[in-house]
Amino acid sequence: MAKKEIIYSDAAETEITDLTICRGLLALWVFAYHVDLHVNFQLGWFNGLLSYGYLGVDGFFILSGLLLAMLHREFENTLRKWPRFIGRRLARIYPVHLAVIVLLAVLAAAGLVAGVKVDDPARFSFVGLLQNLLLMQGWGIGPRWSWNYPSWSVSSEWAGYLAFPVLFFYLSKLENIVVGQYAIVCWPILGLMGYFSGQGLNLAYADALPRFFLEFLWGVCTARMIPLFADELPTRGVAIAGLVFILIGTLIGAGAFALFGLWVVITSLTMNKDARRAPVFNRIGFLRPLGLISYSFYMSFATAELLIAQLFRHLGWHPADEKLVYTLAMIAVTSALAVSLYVLVEKPSRRALDRWMAPKPEPEPVVAPGKGKGKQQLARMKPRKMEVRE
Repeated sequence: MAKKEIIYSDAAETEITDLTICRGLLALWVFAYHVDLHVNFQLGWFNGLLSYGYLGVDGFFILSGLLLAMLHREFENTLRKWPRFIGRRLARIYPVHLAVIVLLAVLAAAGLVAGVKVDDPARFSFVGLLQNLLLMQGWGIGPRWSWNYPSWSVSSEWAGYLAFPVLFFYLSKLENIVVGQYAIVCWPILGLMGYFSGQGLNLAYADALPRFFLEFLWGVCTARMIPLFADELPTRGVAIAGLVFILIGTLIGAGAFALFGLWVVITSLTMNKDARRAPVFNRIGFLRPLGLISYSFYMSFATAELLIAQLFRHLGWHPADEKLVYTLAMIAVTSALAVSLYVLVEKPSRRALDRWMAPKPEPEPVVAPGKGKGKQQLARMKPRKMEVRE
C-alpha cells in the first residue's frame, strides 16, 4: 500500500482534540487510583476500574511514543538534529518538574521551622534530590518514592527521549510488516511481565524501564501503522470497543486485557484524526481544559497528598473515615496547584520554547517590478504538512 502523506491547509487545526481529552482522562484515572489507596472506596464493580488506575501511566507511555513518531519524522534519514530534539524535550518537561521540587523543598523547610514532623524524612534525602534534578530517579538506581514520587514516570520518559532518535532511525529502515510485528509482540510480552511480577503492570522505579520501553516502542510502531488503516476502519466503533475492553479487563481483573483496550482507544482516536473525521469525544469537550493541564495535574497530586495528610493528622482524622472530605480536599488542592503550575510555569515555558524553535523567516527575493509575481503567489498558497501538537 502506498504511503499516505497528510496535507492540511495553513488554516487547518493542528491539535488532536480527542487525544487532549484522552490525556485528561488518563490523568484523572491515575488521580482516582491514588485517592482510593487512602480512602478505600466501596463502589461495587467500579472498584475494579479504580484499582487499575495505574494503567493511566501506561497510556501516557504509549501516547508518548506515538506522538513523537508522528512529530519527528526528521530522524528517518539523519541523527544530526538529535541535540536540538533533546533540548526541546527537556525544555518541555523540566520546568514543571523543577517547580514542584522547589515547592516541596519550601514546604519541607517550612515544616522544620514550624516543628511539624515529616512523615518520611528519607523521602527528602540529598541523594534523592540529585537524582530528581538529573531525572534519573526512575532508573532503579536510587531511593524509592523520593521527593515528588510520581515523577518516576517523567524520568522514564526522559530515558525514552534520549533513545528515541536512534530507535526511530532504526525502525524507519524496516518494512511496514516488520514494524507491525514489533507492535503486535509488545502486548503479550507486557502481559507476561505483569503476570510474573505478581502485581500486574504496577511497576515503578527499578522495574519501570522495561515497562516503559515496551509501551513506548508499541506507540512508535503504531504510528507507522495508522496511515495504512485509518480510512478503512470505523474508528468510532473501534474506540467504543476499546472502552468495552477496558471495562471488562478491570472488572475481571485482567490488566493486560484492559491495557490492550487502552491501546485500541488511543490508536482509533489517532486514526480518526488521520481520516479527517469529527472528534469522537466531542460531547465531552468540556474535559479539554483538563487535558491541557494534565501534565501539571499529574505532577501536583503528590504535593496535595502531603499537605492534606498533615492537615488530617493535625485534626486527628483518617482518610478512610472521612472519604468525602478527603476526596474533595484532594480535588481542590490538586486542581489549584495544577492550574497555578500551568499558568505560571508550563504555559510560559512552552511559549518561550515555541519562540526559540520558530524557524527564522527567509529573506524575500528581490524581484524586478512586474516579474515573478505569479511564482511568489503560488509559493505562498502551497499547503503545508500537518503538525500534531503534543
